[in-house]
Amino acid sequence: MKSEKPFEEMLKSLKSIEEKLEILINLQKVAMPKPKVTTEEKKILKLCYKKHTAEEIAKETGKTENNVNVTLSHLRDKGLIKSAEVRGRTVYERI
Repeated sequence: MKSEKPFEEMLKSLKSIEEKLEILINLQKVAMPKPKVTTEEKKILKLCYKKHTAEEIAKETGKTENNVNVTLSHLRDKGLIKSAEVRGRTVYERI
């Protein structure tokens, strides 16, 4: 169908942009010094080897979910983790 062709071309272009952005992000990581990470941030960062919710991390660390959310925000600002929506829940994982 003719109507599907522009959509497919747009998806292809977006995929190309995504790949180029990923390269730029990786180059930026190499060029930037490693951010300083506190002891508390290290504990939570270790749990981000897999996708975990803030609630799961709070249970594992014994910290309040609010404190975990603050630490996750710091780690995300430092470019060490990313968040994503999975089945309606926000999960965090290392980059």
